[in-house]
Amino acid sequence: MSEILQDVQRKLVFPIDFPSQRKTEKFQQLSLMIGALVACILGFAQQSLKVLLTAYGISCVITLICVLPAYPWYNKQKLRWAQPKIEINVDQYD
Repeated sequence: MSEILQDVQRKLVFPIDFPSQRKTEKFQQLSLMIGALVACILGFAQQSLKVLLTAYGISCVITLICVLPAYPWYNKQKLRWAQPKIEINVDQYD
């Protein structure tokens, strides 16, 4: 069972770089806030809680589609790892 979960976990990893994480978080917050505002206005205008929840659910799904997958433009600035200054010989410790 754990092998299946590990396989699913590997497939659900969406790596993006750090600046893109910041951008997607801001976009997510903004789009959910706008979606909530529009949903409240629609729900109030229609006097329907069902309309409010449906509109907000649609805005959440649209936000997930825009933010969740690791699109190529989220990986433009790759992280550069620092190179070690000292090389350690592991064989001498055996």
